[in-house]
Amino acid sequence: MLTRVSDNMKFRTMVNNLFSAQEKYTTLAEKMATQKNVNRPSDDPIGMSKILDYRSTKASLGQYASNVDHAESWLTMSESKLTSAEDLLIRAREIAVTQSSATASEQSRETAAVEVDSIIDELRSIANSKLGNRYIFAGTMTDTEPFFEIAGIPAIGTAEAAGGNAFDGTVASGGTYTGAVNKTYVVKIITGGTLADATYKVSSDGGATWGSEQTDLDAGTITLGDGITMTFADTGANRLAANDIFHVNALAAGYFRGNGSEMSIEVSKGTTFSYGISGEAVFTDKGSGEVDIFDVLNDLKMGLENNDADGISTQINRLKDGRDQVSKYTAMCGSRIASLDVTRTNLTAIDEKLTSMCSDIEDADLVKLATDFAMKEVALQASYAIAASIQETSILKFLG
Repeated sequence: MLTRVSDNMKFRTMVNNLFSAQEKYTTLAEKMATQKNVNRPSDDPIGMSKILDYRSTKASLGQYASNVDHAESWLTMSESKLTSAEDLLIRAREIAVTQSSATASEQSRETAAVEVDSIIDELRSIANSKLGNRYIFAGTMTDTEPFFEIAGIPAIGTAEAAGGNAFDGTVASGGTYTGAVNKTYVVKIITGGTLADATYKVSSDGGATWGSEQTDLDAGTITLGDGITMTFADTGANRLAANDIFHVNALAAGYFRGNGSEMSIEVSKGTTFSYGISGEAVFTDKGSGEVDIFDVLNDLKMGLENNDADGISTQINRLKDGRDQVSKYTAMCGSRIASLDVTRTNLTAIDEKLTSMCSDIEDADLVKLATDFAMKEVALQASYAIAASIQETSILKFLG
């Protein structure tokens, strides 16, 4: 059977072919301009999905790398300050050795006492060092000056509610602190409601770990431990709600006013890195420390001022122990910095691999692309020529 092909059919076919050639030409032109094989999801849906996953992972790596840089800056500053502290303790021990001898005089000891007083001030300045506006030896209480000039007595801070709590009643702390180290107690409401209905958990380490769920809030008072209580009163319009948080700081006797917790930061998925060195461990005999360095220096100063050779001599070994204590954490800073260097190298290697994998999908093969572009350009010109010839077709052309 014969099929009649009309001029209208030929024209529609020509137009469709022309549009198809133009679309392919435009797509290749765009790829030539961007040098990308994938410019939008429709170019390669599966490939674009992989690219987005790779980019998301690379963004996470960028944050991890930033965290590593921050931790390294903190540790570098800590290491530098602790090295200076070691030098001061070496000098203090030299004074103790010299002034404990029989050749030392009352006058020389008075002069040495002035120098030791200066050493105490310098060491306190080091212990209260900041990076930006944060104290580096305050544990996790980085907005609190960690070392005071005068040793304090045990104290309990004011109970405070976290921002965003639903509860608008009152909360107060009380008791007498009997703990040996500074702590931050945290109360988290598990089940909200009236005091009789509410349940809670308590943390004695700033929220790092939690005790079991408790139900004894009926009378409004919680015994946190170490002689501390926290009392709630439903004086507002809103009752306790799940995830309401309350905390109170407890301070032991001594010069230190920070806490013994170490700050940590995420350096890879699911992996945290401890980078803060608490002044409690470095400069005091609490927590993991064994020597209260400020006590030793003040005892040395008193011995010098009182012309007490035995009192001065007693501090020689204590100063050595104090210097060894600081040296231990100076070395720890160095080892942690080395560990961060390894982490940074691994992050860089992963980032480069992801970049390569993304490029394999996204980036165009320019040689192949140029060849295809040239071929499409020829095809498009041919389509234009055919279209022009069809438009010239007329019955009048065949008459005469």
